Amino acid sequence: MGTSSSQRSPSTPEWERVRELYRQPNPDPVEVLSRIVSAIGPETRAGLKGAGVVCCLDNLLEAPIAAHAGDLSRLLMGHPGMLQMPAIELANGIRRHAESEIINRQIASRFSDLGLQAVGTTVMGAAEDIPGALGLLRTTLPQLESHFASFYEEPRLNYLAGAFLADDLSHAFRYFVARDISDFVGTEALPTVSSSSILQDRIAHSCRLLTGEVDLTRSEDIIRHALTRRDPAERGELLHGFFGQAIDSGLGALADAGG
Repeated sequence: MGTSSSQRSPSTPEWERVRELYRQPNPDPVEVLSRIVSAIGPETRAGLKGAGVVCCLDNLLEAPIAAHAGDLSRLLMGHPGMLQMPAIELANGIRRHAESEIINRQIASRFSDLGLQAVGTTVMGAAEDIPGALGLLRTTLPQLESHFASFYEEPRLNYLAGAFLADDLSHAFRYFVARDISDFVGTEALPTVSSSSILQDRIAHSCRLLTGEVDLTRSEDIIRHALTRRDPAERGELLHGFFGQAIDSGLGALADAGG
């Protein structure tokens, strides 16, 4: 699976207002984000909340449960006895399992692709926050297991879900920008590919900061209840309801930030 940026945004007045900003030198990333929120239609909003994305979140939230049980190694990509970089192995392992489930359930989409990217970003971000670790590449499996178990035990599953929300929307909005911005490379506003990449980085970073402020604390019980369901359909339905509301909150935060 792969997310292509070759498909351009729809030719609507709302998307034209977004493209106007790419014609301006140094546009405000927050304004770009706000205009994109106004431009995306119901189908796109539904895609952001789709079953494939929820599947990615579900597989991510399995890590704290496995860690609490002392069984995080079953989610790793490589053999536990041969691990050099367990954080990377965990990110790859969760992504692999989620991707396999998405394929088997036939729920793949461009947004599930972005969700898979977000899984890796969220796992790596969590690993970087481990107290006492000597850097991401030197994190040990016991440190990683203890840290992920803390999300379940403290309880802070809502924090991990919130990090995924911010990472997922950051990847999604980078995608929205990337599929149009190449048309403006070589202009006075974006003279080089490098300047285009820098603007995309700024927009994605602003998106993550703004959506990272969405408070999901009150959703802890909802998340935990969903994860106790062993029936995949029931579990998915509960997580879908929670995540749909979280996406709406994230989009609302982006819209409000732009005035």
